[in-house]
Amino acid sequence: MHETPSLLPQTTEGELQSGAMFLWADLVDLVRRPFQGLRVIDDRGRLRDGLLALALSVTLPAIVSEFAALGPFRPPPNLGSLPSLTAQGADIYARWVYQHRFALPVYGLLVSAVLWVAAAGLIHGVARALGGRGDFLGYLKLAGYAALVGLLSLPVSVLDALLKVQGSSRAELAIGQLLGVLGLAIFVWQNALLVVAARAHYGISTERAVVAVIGPIGGVAVLLVALAILAVILAILGQQPAA
Repeated sequence: MHETPSLLPQTTEGELQSGAMFLWADLVDLVRRPFQGLRVIDDRGRLRDGLLALALSVTLPAIVSEFAALGPFRPPPNLGSLPSLTAQGADIYARWVYQHRFALPVYGLLVSAVLWVAAAGLIHGVARALGGRGDFLGYLKLAGYAALVGLLSLPVSVLDALLKVQGSSRAELAIGQLLGVLGLAIFVWQNALLVVAARAHYGISTERAVVAVIGPIGGVAVLLVALAILAVILAILGQQPAA
């Protein structure tokens, strides 16, 4: 008897290793030669590789955050120099974050994944409205690779997590400041990659690509700030004693 071949693609260990090597090589290209790297990914890359890149970009930082959550609670520094109401709010918020320290990375993972997909969808809509010719799934693939660039800060995040677990406040403060600067630089670089990707994928001018990216990203940033403020307010109100 002849066996009926499976219609489903079989993923072997060698294919997974090959995919990981391709992702690493693509990440290096995005840092060294972003314009050429994005063109190669757009022409050769598969959607599942872009989705894998997006999944890694949100999952690995969440794992590091879960490890950092093993550290002891430390109140915010310099509370005594703040106004009483501000100090009280900062202390309540810090305790709320500590109480939910294992759940917050999971929420962050889910929110980050949704925001990346939503941003890609918004950019796609604006780019098409401006005369672009690309498809959404192709741009989502490129957005996944742009998200992958965020893993460049992962070694510093791991060091920060180790310091949190050890309770080394002074060194943690310095690494935390470095992580903040690095995170801002990577955010700018990711947006530049999204602009280049939109220009190449949709065949539009640089000016239109900037409009297509900056508008949706700005809207997402405003939404994130609003959600963060709301979370702080709810955390403070939740800790207030009932009248």
